[in-house]
Amino acid sequence: TNDATILQASLESIRNSLAEELVKLTEQCEKLRNEAAALPGLKAELEALKQRHFHALELMGERDEELEELRNDIVDLKDMYREQVDLLVSQLHTLGARV
Repeated sequence: TNDATILQASLESIRNSLAEELVKLTEQCEKLRNEAAALPGLKAELEALKQRHFHALELMGERDEELEELRNDIVDLKDMYREQVDLLVSQLHTLGARV
């Protein structure tokens, strides 16, 4: 009977330990289910962010191209103005030499 009591106490301890483990695993399972339920929404959100990022990069690339074109236009305009000034100065010298 003493052995039976010890065995019963041991079995009770094992049962309590298993019950605690079952509660922990059930809580973990519920938490994982909630996280899994959120995944489709998170995936959609990530995809939307990827699209926004892609479009932002496209816009930045276009803006950089436009900026480069404007810089080139400014260089061309400066060259044209220099040529015009040189031409006018040359014409003034020619007119001055005639007078």
